[in-house]
Amino acid sequence: MEALAAALASFGSRAARAEEAAPTAGALGISPLAKGWIWFGVWLAGAVVASKVVHWVWDHALLPVARRTKTTLDVGVLEATRGPMRWVMFLALTEMGAKASFRGLPSVTDHPAWGLFQGALYVALVLGGTGLAYGVVHAVMDWYSHDVAARTKAHVDSQFLVLFRKLAKFVFFFIAATIVFDHFGVQITGLLATAGVMSLAIAFAAQETIANMISGFVLMIDRPFKPGDRIQFGSGQTGDVLDIGLRSTRVLSFDNTVITVPNAEIAKAQIINFSAPDAQFKIRAPLGVAYGTDLRKAKAALLDVLNAHPEVRGEPAPPAVFFTGFGESALELMLVYWVGDYHDQFRIRDEVNMAIKDRFEAEGIEIPFPQRDLHIRSAAEIPLRREVRQPPAGSEPAAGSQT
Repeated sequence: MEALAAALASFGSRAARAEEAAPTAGALGISPLAKGWIWFGVWLAGAVVASKVVHWVWDHALLPVARRTKTTLDVGVLEATRGPMRWVMFLALTEMGAKASFRGLPSVTDHPAWGLFQGALYVALVLGGTGLAYGVVHAVMDWYSHDVAARTKAHVDSQFLVLFRKLAKFVFFFIAATIVFDHFGVQITGLLATAGVMSLAIAFAAQETIANMISGFVLMIDRPFKPGDRIQFGSGQTGDVLDIGLRSTRVLSFDNTVITVPNAEIAKAQIINFSAPDAQFKIRAPLGVAYGTDLRKAKAALLDVLNAHPEVRGEPAPPAVFFTGFGESALELMLVYWVGDYHDQFRIRDEVNMAIKDRFEAEGIEIPFPQRDLHIRSAAEIPLRREVRQPPAGSEPAAGSQT
């Protein structure tokens, strides 16, 4: 700042000396340098007025029309770009006015302060354009999270929105810095190489964290489940999804404990979602009856019990009883029926089982339990065999022995 102030002071003193030495021109005796400053002042005033006009057009023409449309995207974009557009308009007219006003005046354009002034204007204009582009991206993100995601029932985690905004801000800042450095002839090849090596080292050091973040992003886009869904892992653990975070997913188990699972493990595992496509749930209940039971009578009794329960549904399929096989101790049956909500499956299963037990007891249908018949034979019933010893090979039979 001190160097810029000194340069501007030197620029002013040199311009004043040039004005004193320059011959007057025109009927009013105004020198070219003074005329240039007058025109620059006019351009500067025009830039201020233009920025005010942009603000008025945004507030009184564009935004009222946008608020009458069905979408909120245009309103968000206009509100996010109102300030940056005023700034860009002011800077662009100021730069154009400076070049037009002092063209052909070497006493101004050859001064070192002119280069500093033009450089500062260029940097400010690049930053203003970057802010304008980032405002559009920011407005689109807000519109998607509050409008599209709500309408499609998609869950966009706030942590990911914050991450996307920071990533977009970094990308736009990097692009702006690259443009500015290229304008001033600064070589950034070494800086890019250093940044690449550092990013590679960070990626190796935090590869698990990065993998979990990428997997979490994939889960948010693919949406195999959402908070509130009941899921079951391949290990058999079952619970309700509480939150899909940036690094892990939290699941509330039936024991009222929170299971935290890294997103990378979930992304490559088999997950059963009981809530998709809807909350209906099919119950398969095995049941055995004793050998000698009239199966037609047993199946009719079971169907009566299932159809009598008010929460056993007839859609998408009516209750059914199947004879599935001959077990070691029972004739095996399978009850298949639908309930409206998987949250009620255990209660409904209990009520159906109690009704089946009462019905079987009333009709004398036996539900057997595994049993074995053990037969014990006495030693007297086992025949004894006389052991006959054979003579060794090559020996003569003993006297008096029979062959």
